[in-house]
Amino acid sequence: MEYTNDETKSQNLHDRIKSLRDALINGLYEKDEAVRLALLTAIAGESVFFLGAPGCAKSMIARRVVQAFKADGDKGVKYFELLLNQYTTPEEVFGNISLKGLNGELEGQNGKEEYLHLTENKLPEADIAFLDEIWKANSAILNTLLAITNERIFHNGSKVEKVPLKALFAASNELPAKDRGLEALYDRFILRLCVGYIENEDSFFDMIDASSSSDFALPDEVKDLQITNEELKAWKEKIDAVSLSDEAKAVISAIRKELTSRNEKLTEENKNSKDFEWQRELFEVGDRRWKKIAHILKASAFLNDRTEVDLMDCQLIEYCIWSTEKQQKQARDIVEKCIKQNGVDCDSAIEEIQEQIEDFKAAVDEAWFEKVEEPATDKIVTIDGQKCYECTRDGTSETWYVSVKKGIHAYYSDCHDVYDSNKSRRTSDCSMTKQGDKIKCWQNFTIKKNPAKTHVEPKKFSDIAYETQQKKFKQERYAPIVDSINKQIEELKSQKEQDAVPFKANLFANQEYNTSITAKIDAAIHELEDAEVTLDKEQKRYFKTNLSASLSVGDVILKNGTIYTADEIDSLSAEEKENVIAVVCLAGEKAYALGIEQYTDTWDNTAKIASDYGSKNELPSKYASGWAVPDKDLLSKIWENREVVNKSLEALGETAYTLDKEEYWSSSENGDSAAFYQFFDDEGKKDDTTKSHKYSICLVREWKKE
Repeated sequence: MEYTNDETKSQNLHDRIKSLRDALINGLYEKDEAVRLALLTAIAGESVFFLGAPGCAKSMIARRVVQAFKADGDKGVKYFELLLNQYTTPEEVFGNISLKGLNGELEGQNGKEEYLHLTENKLPEADIAFLDEIWKANSAILNTLLAITNERIFHNGSKVEKVPLKALFAASNELPAKDRGLEALYDRFILRLCVGYIENEDSFFDMIDASSSSDFALPDEVKDLQITNEELKAWKEKIDAVSLSDEAKAVISAIRKELTSRNEKLTEENKNSKDFEWQRELFEVGDRRWKKIAHILKASAFLNDRTEVDLMDCQLIEYCIWSTEKQQKQARDIVEKCIKQNGVDCDSAIEEIQEQIEDFKAAVDEAWFEKVEEPATDKIVTIDGQKCYECTRDGTSETWYVSVKKGIHAYYSDCHDVYDSNKSRRTSDCSMTKQGDKIKCWQNFTIKKNPAKTHVEPKKFSDIAYETQQKKFKQERYAPIVDSINKQIEELKSQKEQDAVPFKANLFANQEYNTSITAKIDAAIHELEDAEVTLDKEQKRYFKTNLSASLSVGDVILKNGTIYTADEIDSLSAEEKENVIAVVCLAGEKAYALGIEQYTDTWDNTAKIASDYGSKNELPSKYASGWAVPDKDLLSKIWENREVVNKSLEALGETAYTLDKEEYWSSSENGDSAAFYQFFDDEGKKDDTTKSHKYSICLVREWKKE
């Protein structure tokens, strides 16, 4: 994409920095993290340390980041790079010594001799510098770097010169050695990052197969996005104005406490150690360093078009709190843990849903299972290889034993062995009799009992009752809970997606931390998913999937849609019987149910009676319509099944509405003035008569099993 100058100026800061970042990363392999952190460090005016073996593209990263900036006027950004070793002299870093200065010949010296560096093209005049193998330098160089990195000043003779350094990138394949006094300089590198070789094999071969030219230049359209010195000055004030959110403060506080806790634990573990090497593993993050860390977080927020540091910015703390390789491995765990603890909160009705599941479990127990009492049984033990009743000798508390069968040790084959409380055989008795729990022989005994047991077993229903009842139970008890769970999960997923938008847009943080920030939402979702699993387990206790029962004549239908067979009517409660609304009067390809209520009227009123039947009898809306007077053929088939239908009606106690031996209107007409009827006696006479007669009226409805 090409940008005009106007388009460049109108582009928001986030998108502008993103375009720069992506252009700098292009062509590098597995160095995204290093580039974005180096860019952030440079804009924030801080320093970064890369730890890694030679040949990991550390210097290439620095050279690329230089191109994100634009110098004032026509001059390019000044970049200084040097590989240090123990023989490197200060002159190589800060410039050669001025001979004129030594001779006092420079303007303003007035003959005073002074040790001055000629700093042109050296570090003191660089905008960005890269020092490789920094810890190999001598103390003269490292001590001078301390003032440059911290205060951005260079002591040149008696002069204190301000340096234009935006960022110092340093690298080494080792950490600073102990006892060399390097801690202060090391502390100036706010971000520390391990840089390694390419791990992905495809990326590795892409790299070695690519052009060997190391030249890199920003595309022309991206050059318009380069950052000027004027912008950096303006941004500095705006970065300082960024605030720490309460969430960010909570994370920082949690990290500080965690570091303190780990230090105390390490100290306690090594309190008796004579080797003080362990002290290097103490986390030492001072107030000054925390101030610098906050500045990095604020810079990240500002460049992401925000005025407040958020949780994702806090991920950057991972790169700021470690000093050793061992600590570096712990740093991520610490930061991730603290971000999880203070991540995005969410509201979940899990407790209410768990209560509903407990209620559902109780409802399953009540509706589908029953307790069965097992009577107490005789207590029997084995003695001498034979089963014996364990008894109490009447009149005492002594425990005795009598063989169940004729004793295998008895003197006579028809005698029972008797053992005392020590299980020693005392005698054999041939007159032993048992009545209930009493044994009579040479002594009287009462058999001890095992306590009565209760076990749970499924209630017994016909297939049609089970099928319709479980459907009703699922709709009324299971479905509302599972719907509530799924609704909650969808709401939480939507919240997670919405809350994650700014986090995913973060230009500098590790996107893997998104899962840490939304960990509480994920935990709530998992709890709900587990609750659904628990709910399904409870449902599977009773639910049968292979039921496909057919309606039979005599089946009764309740208001809630449950259907019971004629044989089950007697087991229904009085309330259930009162809720019966119809009896199946015809089964087969088409099934019809006969309404409980009957009427007596002229034929002309039958249609009105049928249309009002549902509302008049306060039937549920799904059963309120569709009632009709049967035609003569259907009425004849009902007559054939009248005995079975009447048996069910009588079992319900609705004897007033059995199909009695009287005339019943059909809906079939015979001309304008007559209609057909059928007499419900044994002969079932069918005929027609004038519509003005008052005959019995029964109503039917085609019934399909739900």
